[in-house]
Amino acid sequence: MTNYSIRMRHGRRSAKRTYRWPQQSQAQLAGIIRSSMEAIISVDSRQRVVLFNPMAETLFAWPAEQAIGRPLSDFIPERFRAAHEEHVRRFGITGVSDRKMGRQRALYALRRDGSEFPIEASISQTTRGGYRLLTVMLRDITERTRAEEAMQAGLQRVKESEARLAGIIQSSMEAIISVDSSQRVVLFNPMAEKLFGWPAQDAIGRPLSDFVPERFRVAHEEHVRRFGITGVSDRQMGRQRALYAVRRDGSEFPIEASISQIVDGGTRLYTVMLRDITERVSADAALRRSREELQQLSDSILATREEEKARIARELHDDLGQRLSALKMDMAMLAADVKERRDTEGVLAEIASMNDVIDDTVASVRRIASDLRPALLDELGMLTAIEWLASDFSGRYGLPVTVDGVDADVPEQTAIAVFRIVQEALSNVARHADASAVSIRLAEADGQIELRVQDNGVGWDKQPSGSGPRKSLGLLGIRERARLLGGAVSVDSAPGKGFGLVVQIPSAKGGRDDARIHC
Repeated sequence: MTNYSIRMRHGRRSAKRTYRWPQQSQAQLAGIIRSSMEAIISVDSRQRVVLFNPMAETLFAWPAEQAIGRPLSDFIPERFRAAHEEHVRRFGITGVSDRKMGRQRALYALRRDGSEFPIEASISQTTRGGYRLLTVMLRDITERTRAEEAMQAGLQRVKESEARLAGIIQSSMEAIISVDSSQRVVLFNPMAEKLFGWPAQDAIGRPLSDFVPERFRVAHEEHVRRFGITGVSDRQMGRQRALYAVRRDGSEFPIEASISQIVDGGTRLYTVMLRDITERVSADAALRRSREELQQLSDSILATREEEKARIARELHDDLGQRLSALKMDMAMLAADVKERRDTEGVLAEIASMNDVIDDTVASVRRIASDLRPALLDELGMLTAIEWLASDFSGRYGLPVTVDGVDADVPEQTAIAVFRIVQEALSNVARHADASAVSIRLAEADGQIELRVQDNGVGWDKQPSGSGPRKSLGLLGIRERARLLGGAVSVDSAPGKGFGLVVQIPSAKGGRDDARIHC
């Protein structure tokens, strides 16, 4: 048998009580106390320390020889001392404590340097030799407290985020509908109630197909199924054609929507955000009608202009031309009469001069009539009219113009458009190109008429601002004529390398897609 001693201090006096333990048990107990991962502190009935193990020394920063004999209150923050003493007193009487490891709120202890730290503790009592001993086992839970505080802060942030999300869903200007993997509604926000005319409590649990027009249901279910597998959807806000939804009263309305998916607790949820685009669809339809009307008006204006040119050309040719010809015949007859008289040389000279003026006037009228409506276009075809136009241009400006190609059989409107485009292109050459030669080629392939007008002039630097040497309304006019026939315009040019204009127009009048200028 060996002795295991606990020193008891009573004021200035001390008494040594010796308890006899089996030697093996005493060694085991001493080893447990020394190596324990918990701080172990025993106090007597006056709450003065009689045992202070190494872990207690570590936690409280007190050497055991200085801690033993001190009141337990020295190790407790002042604000907790009264409550602690009352707890120990009550425990000494009843033997019942609410302080169990892992089953209580955090307590606080006090280090030698005055700093506090959170602990959890359990208390027990024994009686030896008439003395009651209270033993406290405690551990520092600073890290756990920090972790719990961090967790609580995280939970609070989650709650706040959930509250914000709920607020966003409730106040969203878009309808928000969530469905589960069986495509039954699990969320239906106020805007969805407003758009569809369904109260949320009636909508939740219904199949999503109840909100989709019947003719679209199969395609919609397939889209959601495919999205669930691939995670890819072509339905994004502002990037798709209009879809359609159905209200509770059976009326349909156009929408645009985006879809997303999440997995929550093993359940896949699909969320659709959608908005009513009835006004936008109506505005788009009105804009399309307006464009169509403007195109029809443009067609009508061009057709009316061509008809007016044809009328003026006929009147110039038939009326003014005939009158000038009659006048010339009268002048010829007058000249014959004058020759029979004497001293008529001066009169004859004046008559001859008048004949020259009449000839020039007739030629001018023919030229004006040809510009307004070339008779060759109606009588001999498009290619011959272009050859005449090239010849006339060469005569006016002294620039050689070559014409090559086929005389395609095209509608009158197409022939007029090609003729006017060539006319405008040659006019641009005269104004801007500083060229010494021009070539015109007309070809037909794959239902397209291709016109190419190429000069060897100064070219064009294709400045983005459009301020280059070829800034002209001529190109805009050419583009508009081509657009009205469903054609396209491209430009091939570089400074010092000439200017090439390529126009492609369907042989028969096609669609009304906007013409494109590729530079």
